Amino acid sequence: MAQELFVIVAILPTVFWVWMIYECMRNDPEKSTWIWILIILNYVGAAIYFFARWLPSSSASIPLPNYVNRWLKRERLWNLEAEARNIGNAYQFVNLGNLQTELGLYIEAEESFAKALAKDPQDVHGIWGAAFLDMHNENYASAKDRLEKLLAIDPEYKFGDASLAYGKALVSLQDIEAAEAHLYKHVKSWAKPEAYYMLAKIKADKGEKEEARSLIDTMLHNLKGSPSYYYRRNQYLVRKANKLLGGLK
Repeated sequence: MAQELFVIVAILPTVFWVWMIYECMRNDPEKSTWIWILIILNYVGAAIYFFARWLPSSSASIPLPNYVNRWLKRERLWNLEAEARNIGNAYQFVNLGNLQTELGLYIEAEESFAKALAKDPQDVHGIWGAAFLDMHNENYASAKDRLEKLLAIDPEYKFGDASLAYGKALVSLQDIEAAEAHLYKHVKSWAKPEAYYMLAKIKADKGEKEEARSLIDTMLHNLKGSPSYYYRRNQYLVRKANKLLGGLK
Protein backbone atom coordinates (compact mmCIF):
# COMPACT_ATOMS: atom_id res chain seq x y z
CA MET A 1 0.00 0.00 0.00
CA ALA A 2 2.79 2.40 0.95
CA GLN A 3 4.62 1.58 -2.26
CA GLU A 4 1.52 2.24 -4.37
CA LEU A 5 0.97 5.55 -2.61
CA PHE A 6 4.60 6.49 -3.25
CA VAL A 7 4.20 5.73 -6.97
CA ILE A 8 1.03 7.83 -7.18
CA VAL A 9 2.68 10.79 -5.44
CA ALA A 10 5.76 10.42 -7.63
CA ILE A 11 3.83 10.62 -10.90
CA LEU A 12 1.58 13.54 -9.89
CA PRO A 13 4.09 16.24 -10.99
CA THR A 14 4.37 14.57 -14.39
CA VAL A 15 0.58 14.40 -14.74
CA PHE A 16 0.35 18.08 -13.81
CA TRP A 17 3.07 18.99 -16.31
CA VAL A 18 1.38 17.07 -19.13
CA TRP A 19 -1.95 18.68 -18.26
CA MET A 20 -0.45 22.19 -18.51
CA ILE A 21 1.13 21.32 -21.87
CA TYR A 22 -2.24 20.07 -23.09
CA GLU A 23 -4.02 23.22 -21.92
CA CYS A 24 -1.36 25.39 -23.52
CA MET A 25 -1.47 23.60 -26.86
CA ARG A 26 -5.26 23.54 -26.97
CA ASN A 27 -6.19 27.01 -25.74
CA ASP A 28 -3.33 29.48 -25.43
CA PRO A 29 -2.98 31.99 -28.30
CA GLU A 30 0.66 32.50 -27.17
CA LYS A 31 1.44 28.79 -27.08
CA SER A 32 4.50 29.18 -29.33
CA THR A 33 6.23 30.99 -26.45
CA TRP A 34 4.78 29.17 -23.46
CA ILE A 35 5.32 25.67 -24.78
CA TRP A 36 9.08 26.26 -24.71
CA ILE A 37 8.87 27.49 -21.13
CA LEU A 38 6.97 24.33 -20.22
CA ILE A 39 9.46 22.07 -21.98
CA ILE A 40 12.64 23.75 -20.77
CA LEU A 41 11.59 24.44 -17.16
CA ASN A 42 9.59 21.22 -16.81
CA TYR A 43 7.70 21.07 -13.49
CA VAL A 44 8.73 24.61 -12.55
CA GLY A 45 7.45 25.80 -15.92
CA ALA A 46 4.16 24.00 -15.28
CA ALA A 47 3.76 25.82 -11.97
CA ILE A 48 4.57 29.16 -13.62
CA TYR A 49 2.08 28.49 -16.42
CA PHE A 50 -0.62 27.45 -13.95
CA PHE A 51 -0.43 30.71 -11.98
CA ALA A 52 0.43 33.05 -14.85
CA ARG A 53 -1.89 31.78 -17.57
CA TRP A 54 -4.33 29.05 -16.58
CA LEU A 55 -5.61 30.29 -13.25
CA PRO A 56 -6.31 33.92 -14.27
CA SER A 57 -8.40 32.86 -17.27
CA SER A 58 -12.14 33.14 -16.76
CA SER A 59 -12.89 29.74 -18.23
CA ALA A 60 -10.32 28.11 -16.01
CA SER A 61 -11.42 29.69 -12.75
CA ILE A 62 -13.28 27.20 -10.62
CA PRO A 63 -16.59 28.65 -9.37
CA LEU A 64 -17.35 28.18 -5.73
CA PRO A 65 -20.54 26.31 -4.82
CA ASN A 66 -23.50 28.56 -4.03
CA TYR A 67 -23.57 27.52 -0.38
CA VAL A 68 -19.91 28.59 0.01
CA ASN A 69 -20.60 31.92 -1.70
CA ARG A 70 -23.60 32.47 0.53
CA TRP A 71 -21.51 31.87 3.63
CA LEU A 72 -18.72 34.17 2.43
CA LYS A 73 -21.13 36.95 1.47
CA ARG A 74 -23.67 36.48 4.22
CA GLU A 75 -22.83 39.81 5.87
CA ARG A 76 -23.17 41.65 2.56
CA LEU A 77 -26.54 39.95 2.01
CA TRP A 78 -27.76 40.91 5.46
CA ASN A 79 -26.72 44.52 4.90
CA LEU A 80 -28.51 44.74 1.55
CA GLU A 81 -31.63 43.14 3.01
CA ALA A 82 -31.59 45.75 5.78
CA GLU A 83 -31.14 48.60 3.30
CA ALA A 84 -34.01 47.35 1.14
CA ARG A 85 -36.23 46.99 4.21
CA ASN A 86 -35.31 50.34 5.77
CA ILE A 87 -34.90 52.57 2.68
CA GLY A 88 -36.87 50.63 0.11
CA ASN A 89 -36.11 52.50 -3.10
CA ALA A 90 -35.67 50.76 -6.45
CA TYR A 91 -31.90 51.13 -6.12
CA GLN A 92 -31.75 49.11 -2.90
CA PHE A 93 -33.98 46.32 -4.26
CA VAL A 94 -31.91 46.09 -7.45
CA ASN A 95 -28.69 45.76 -5.46
CA LEU A 96 -30.29 43.06 -3.33
CA GLY A 97 -31.65 41.26 -6.39
CA ASN A 98 -28.26 41.32 -8.10
CA LEU A 99 -26.55 39.70 -5.11
CA GLN A 100 -29.34 37.14 -4.68
CA THR A 101 -28.96 36.21 -8.37
CA GLU A 102 -25.20 35.84 -7.94
CA LEU A 103 -25.78 33.54 -4.96
CA GLY A 104 -28.35 31.41 -6.78
CA LEU A 105 -31.28 32.68 -4.72
CA TYR A 106 -33.45 33.06 -7.79
CA ILE A 107 -36.90 33.10 -6.21
CA GLU A 108 -35.80 35.77 -3.75
CA ALA A 109 -34.16 37.73 -6.58
CA GLU A 110 -37.39 37.70 -8.60
CA GLU A 111 -39.21 39.20 -5.63
CA SER A 112 -36.54 41.88 -5.21
CA PHE A 113 -36.62 42.92 -8.87
CA ALA A 114 -40.43 42.92 -8.83
CA LYS A 115 -40.34 45.33 -5.86
CA ALA A 116 -37.78 47.49 -7.63
CA LEU A 117 -39.98 47.74 -10.73
CA ALA A 118 -43.03 48.45 -8.60
CA LYS A 119 -41.12 51.47 -7.26
CA ASP A 120 -39.82 52.52 -10.68
CA PRO A 121 -41.10 50.66 -13.79
CA GLN A 122 -38.48 52.44 -15.95
CA ASP A 123 -35.48 51.37 -13.87
CA VAL A 124 -33.21 49.79 -16.49
CA HIS A 125 -31.24 47.78 -13.93
CA GLY A 126 -34.43 46.32 -12.49
CA ILE A 127 -35.72 45.45 -15.96
CA TRP A 128 -32.40 43.81 -16.81
CA GLY A 129 -32.35 41.79 -13.61
CA ALA A 130 -35.89 40.54 -14.18
CA ALA A 131 -35.15 39.75 -17.85
CA PHE A 132 -31.98 37.88 -16.88
CA LEU A 133 -34.01 35.66 -14.56
CA ASP A 134 -36.63 35.14 -17.26
CA MET A 135 -33.88 33.88 -19.56
CA HIS A 136 -32.51 31.65 -16.80
CA ASN A 137 -36.00 30.21 -16.23
CA GLU A 138 -36.51 29.79 -20.01
CA ASN A 139 -39.45 32.18 -19.88
CA TYR A 140 -38.44 33.65 -23.22
CA ALA A 141 -41.69 35.45 -24.04
CA SER A 142 -41.49 37.50 -20.85
CA ALA A 143 -37.75 38.08 -21.39
CA LYS A 144 -38.43 39.34 -24.92
CA ASP A 145 -41.04 41.84 -23.69
CA ARG A 146 -38.79 43.12 -20.91
CA LEU A 147 -35.76 43.42 -23.19
CA GLU A 148 -37.77 45.29 -25.82
CA LYS A 149 -38.69 47.80 -23.14
CA LEU A 150 -35.12 48.03 -21.91
CA LEU A 151 -33.67 48.56 -25.39
CA ALA A 152 -36.24 51.26 -26.09
CA ILE A 153 -34.89 53.12 -23.06
CA ASP A 154 -31.19 52.34 -23.55
CA PRO A 155 -30.23 50.56 -26.81
CA GLU A 156 -26.62 50.21 -25.66
CA TYR A 157 -27.30 48.87 -22.19
CA LYS A 158 -24.33 46.96 -20.77
CA PHE A 159 -22.37 47.46 -23.98
CA GLY A 160 -24.69 45.27 -26.02
CA ASP A 161 -25.42 42.53 -23.48
CA ALA A 162 -29.12 43.42 -23.45
CA SER A 163 -29.18 43.44 -27.25
CA LEU A 164 -27.52 40.02 -27.36
CA ALA A 165 -29.99 38.63 -24.81
CA TYR A 166 -32.85 39.93 -26.95
CA GLY A 167 -31.41 38.07 -29.94
CA LYS A 168 -31.18 34.89 -27.86
CA ALA A 169 -34.80 35.28 -26.76
CA LEU A 170 -35.94 35.64 -30.38
CA VAL A 171 -33.97 32.55 -31.42
CA SER A 172 -35.39 30.57 -28.49
CA LEU A 173 -38.91 31.62 -29.50
CA GLN A 174 -38.16 30.45 -33.07
CA ASP A 175 -38.85 33.95 -34.40
CA ILE A 176 -36.03 33.40 -36.88
CA GLU A 177 -36.66 36.28 -39.29
CA ALA A 178 -36.78 38.81 -36.45
CA ALA A 179 -33.74 37.21 -34.81
CA GLU A 180 -31.73 37.36 -38.04
CA ALA A 181 -32.58 41.01 -38.64
CA HIS A 182 -31.78 41.96 -35.06
CA LEU A 183 -28.49 40.03 -34.91
CA TYR A 184 -27.22 41.59 -38.14
CA LYS A 185 -27.97 44.97 -36.62
CA HIS A 186 -26.28 43.88 -33.40
CA VAL A 187 -22.95 42.78 -34.94
CA LYS A 188 -22.59 46.16 -36.63
CA SER A 189 -22.10 47.67 -33.19
CA TRP A 190 -20.69 44.81 -31.07
CA ALA A 191 -18.48 41.93 -32.20
CA LYS A 192 -19.90 39.51 -29.65
CA PRO A 193 -19.01 35.94 -30.67
CA GLU A 194 -22.37 34.48 -29.62
CA ALA A 195 -24.15 36.81 -32.03
CA TYR A 196 -21.97 35.67 -34.93
CA TYR A 197 -22.52 32.03 -33.99
CA MET A 198 -26.31 32.41 -33.79
CA LEU A 199 -26.35 34.17 -37.16
CA ALA A 200 -24.15 31.48 -38.70
CA LYS A 201 -26.44 28.76 -37.33
CA ILE A 202 -29.48 30.52 -38.81
CA LYS A 203 -27.74 30.77 -42.18
CA ALA A 204 -26.57 27.15 -42.05
CA ASP A 205 -30.10 25.97 -41.28
CA LYS A 206 -31.30 27.93 -44.32
CA GLY A 207 -28.70 26.26 -46.50
CA GLU A 208 -26.74 29.50 -47.01
CA LYS A 209 -23.39 27.83 -46.36
CA GLU A 210 -21.11 30.51 -47.77
CA GLU A 211 -22.59 33.22 -45.57
CA ALA A 212 -22.48 30.88 -42.56
CA ARG A 213 -18.78 30.16 -43.17
CA SER A 214 -18.03 33.86 -43.51
CA LEU A 215 -19.72 34.61 -40.18
CA ILE A 216 -17.85 31.82 -38.38
CA ASP A 217 -14.53 32.92 -39.91
CA THR A 218 -15.16 36.48 -38.72
CA MET A 219 -16.05 35.26 -35.24
CA LEU A 220 -12.92 33.10 -34.93
CA HIS A 221 -10.69 35.85 -36.34
CA ASN A 222 -12.05 38.32 -33.78
CA LEU A 223 -11.57 35.87 -30.92
CA LYS A 224 -7.99 35.03 -31.91
CA GLY A 225 -7.18 38.73 -31.88
CA SER A 226 -8.73 39.24 -28.45
CA PRO A 227 -6.95 39.06 -25.05
CA SER A 228 -6.06 35.52 -24.05
CA TYR A 229 -8.43 35.44 -21.06
CA TYR A 230 -11.36 36.33 -23.34
CA TYR A 231 -10.32 33.73 -25.91
CA ARG A 232 -10.16 31.07 -23.21
CA ARG A 233 -13.48 32.08 -21.72
CA ASN A 234 -15.11 31.41 -25.08
CA GLN A 235 -13.54 28.00 -25.74
CA TYR A 236 -16.89 26.22 -25.62
CA LEU A 237 -18.20 28.56 -28.30
CA VAL A 238 -15.04 28.09 -30.37
CA ARG A 239 -15.56 24.32 -30.31
CA LYS A 240 -19.20 24.72 -31.35
CA ALA A 241 -18.19 27.07 -34.16
CA ASN A 242 -15.54 24.67 -35.45
CA LYS A 243 -18.04 21.83 -35.36
CA LEU A 244 -20.54 23.92 -37.34
CA LEU A 245 -17.78 24.89 -39.77
CA GLY A 246 -16.90 21.24 -40.27
CA GLY A 247 -20.48 20.47 -41.20
CA LEU A 248 -20.49 23.18 -43.84
CA LYS A 249 -17.72 21.60 -45.94
